[in-house]
Amino acid sequence: MRSRTPLLALLVSALALLAAPLPVSAAAPEGTYIVQLNPSLRAPHNAAETQVAQHGGQLIGVYEHAFKGYTARLSATAAEKLKSDPSVLTVEPDAEVHAFVQTVPTGIRRIFAPGNPNIDIDSTDDVRIDVDVAVVDTGVDNTHPDLNVAAIANCVTGVCVNNSGVDDNGHGSHVAGTVGAIDNTIGPVGVAPGARIHGVKVLNSAGSGTLSAIAAGINWVVARASTIEVINLSLGCNGCTSSAISTAITNAVNAGIVVVVAAGNSRINTSTFFPANHADVVTVSALTDNDGLAGGTGGSTLSCRSETDVDDTLAFYSNYGATVEITAPGTCIYSTYSNGGYATISGTSMASPHVAGAAGLLTRGTRKPTTRAGALAVRSTLISTGNFNWTDDSGDGVKEPLLDVSNATRY
Repeated sequence: MRSRTPLLALLVSALALLAAPLPVSAAAPEGTYIVQLNPSLRAPHNAAETQVAQHGGQLIGVYEHAFKGYTARLSATAAEKLKSDPSVLTVEPDAEVHAFVQTVPTGIRRIFAPGNPNIDIDSTDDVRIDVDVAVVDTGVDNTHPDLNVAAIANCVTGVCVNNSGVDDNGHGSHVAGTVGAIDNTIGPVGVAPGARIHGVKVLNSAGSGTLSAIAAGINWVVARASTIEVINLSLGCNGCTSSAISTAITNAVNAGIVVVVAAGNSRINTSTFFPANHADVVTVSALTDNDGLAGGTGGSTLSCRSETDVDDTLAFYSNYGATVEITAPGTCIYSTYSNGGYATISGTSMASPHVAGAAGLLTRGTRKPTTRAGALAVRSTLISTGNFNWTDDSGDGVKEPLLDVSNATRY
């Protein structure tokens, strides 16, 4: 019988789901107006043609489904006169709209990714990092315009079904965006922009699942070890354990896959959290960074939460302890979300994919490890290239390095 031990995702609820960006339009021509007609009008085409002809204009388009009205080229005088027509509700000048400008999230700035020329963050989709990262989570929005999703699979039942498994929670899509959101003109940008994402759904819409689902998901990834370089596991449970999943993780590492795991959000020692306490993984705690800059000058007000937390300190919710290898930004992280959206959320779940993306930079292209030694060497590099320019206020006496991808000769 498969184990059905409850397994909760380490996530803080979404706080700000943003609307999908508007497409860029051509510049609105001078003298173009949008005219809204009375909805009771039966023949909007005839009315449009008559009114435009009377005022010496040029009809562009007529609308009758979303609203009754039309667009036309008119002089300013004609547009003003048209407002007095009893069948006209409004006459509005056309205007130019733009796509929302890409945001470089505070976490990406805090790990110095924009300064690394190899990552080439410039709002132009001209460099995509040649790496494959498995996001084992609630699934990934495979139609999101800001993600490069290579494959999806639904393993919730303990049996993986390819080309299935929508993200009905948002957590997995958020993780995927921090790993590899495309460097373009919209949304955020990831640590490894354009990385190929493999969305492996093991958690349901509530963000929970089972050990058997995790086992199936990791098995799916290891079967593709020749392709996938990194696994991100922003999930876990306190006090649970699984010999089978422990073996699966070890075999993933033996196959050259770097496994990155969130430490947990319970403000306690990570030593009791699985799989964060597994010897072969890279365990990640969360840093609160309020301004994307070093120096601790970002104050203590959190832009996305009702709580406060001091800038450049261990996040108040983060687990800690000697089991943790590295820390990364995890508070108020802006990233992609389900249904083509974006959100700002917090947790060690948000810190972990920063490290998974960095592991992707280290394993891209011909640098892909194929052995256990190679995967563990990547973990060592992540740790050794980190900096200590932050304040560990956990009281555990062990200060882990902060992820730093500024070294272009390594990353």
